[in-house]
Amino acid sequence: MSLSDNLRGIIKEIIIKIIPNESITELLVAIAMIIFWVIIAYLVTKLSKILIFKTKGFKNKFHESETNEQLTVRKLINNLIRAVFIFWIAIMILKELGVDIVPLIAGAGVMAFAIGFGAQELIKDLISGLFLIGDKTIKIGDYVEINEYKGTITNIGLRRVKLENWKGDVITINNGDIKIVLNESLKNSFAVIEFTVEPNFDINLLYNKEFSEFLYNYGLSNPNVIKMPETALLTSINEGLKFTINIETAIRKHIGVERDFRVHLVNYFNKMDYKFKMTSLIKTIDGKQGE
Repeated sequence: MSLSDNLRGIIKEIIIKIIPNESITELLVAIAMIIFWVIIAYLVTKLSKILIFKTKGFKNKFHESETNEQLTVRKLINNLIRAVFIFWIAIMILKELGVDIVPLIAGAGVMAFAIGFGAQELIKDLISGLFLIGDKTIKIGDYVEINEYKGTITNIGLRRVKLENWKGDVITINNGDIKIVLNESLKNSFAVIEFTVEPNFDINLLYNKEFSEFLYNYGLSNPNVIKMPETALLTSINEGLKFTINIETAIRKHIGVERDFRVHLVNYFNKMDYKFKMTSLIKTIDGKQGE
């Protein structure tokens, strides 16, 4: 005998002592059991919400500064627990009302299959969203390239991802359509500066103490610089002497560092009265030097 049957028997014994009428007793027992299951549903859903959203032990599973996708996971877990339990409570209430639930479940299965067949894209988006959030492939604030669209992630949902490009356009992509993600915000970036000097330039001027101190001091003055090189690299001797300076920067800060360092480099060369000419900056990407 199940727990509900035992409880039902106890309630029936109590009521029948007060009201001997069998039919009234059965009605009151059914009402009491329905009230009992409603109270249980309320308490369990409230308890699960408290455990997921309030307790420190569960919250420590996430970062202190919770992002939208992490909050989405919490809401998803809470909704799944609530949906499963309420479905079970509904079955118990229908049982108390004398409703045969077997045909209903069979009919619901057929209906669910029909709905699922017509909502394949929606299901694909939801499943892809779960994996996207669970695998932590991207997070809000990352600069990414998805399906040839580049921009900063502004929102991650179970169905869609939104990113904003440099023009301020907001691009919405269904999770099920995401195949390849290029995340440029996982590692430090590199600012790459190229410049060319005349063939008769004395390269020792770029390998001396003064230039090393110039590089070191620039690294101290710019908070976005992670690591400065000790000197410039001679990368080509065709049509002049081409040098490259690679500066490790904070994530997505390389463009600003490139622009700022060029100004400081020109000022340094002018101060030292060096003869040189600057070339165009080569393409750079996060963590790598492009071609």
